[in-house]
Amino acid sequence: MCRAARLGVSLLVLLFAFVGQASAGSVKVGYVNSVALMEQAPQADMAKQALEQEFSPREQEINDLQQQVQGLQNKLDKDGASMSDAERTKLHQQIDQKMLRIQQKQNDFQDDLNLKKSEALGKLQQTVLQAIKEVAAKNGYELVVSDGVVYAAPTVNITNLVAERLKEMVKAKK
Repeated sequence: MCRAARLGVSLLVLLFAFVGQASAGSVKVGYVNSVALMEQAPQADMAKQALEQEFSPREQEINDLQQQVQGLQNKLDKDGASMSDAERTKLHQQIDQKMLRIQQKQNDFQDDLNLKKSEALGKLQQTVLQAIKEVAAKNGYELVVSDGVVYAAPTVNITNLVAERLKEMVKAKK
């Protein structure tokens, strides 16, 4: 069964579970736009800035190597005709070696960046989930739904409340 179908079935099961409870009294249901929360959360900006700060020296190193290769290539293009075979061969070897280093550094950079992005995304998701749970508990929501909702009335949309809680969480850490 695909993820969307499982999610739909899960939501139906939850809704049916609350039908019995709803007949005894009202059930307070809320909705959050988790995509908007992940984009708006100040924690997302902080994680992005931390990644940029951590990876910018490595990116600069790769750029410097690329400029070195470009300089060597320009020298070969300009002076290659007047160079001896040995000099041209040596210059080609230097270019090839630097290109291999660039490729290795780019691959390592991308692998490390992807790993760190995944870690940061996981932490952000946990933080957003924690904020949702705190807002739900504080405001007496028995059910909060997110992805897979076709329509949610503004009266049940608690996205702004959760966004405010995320901001409070950042302020509390400072």
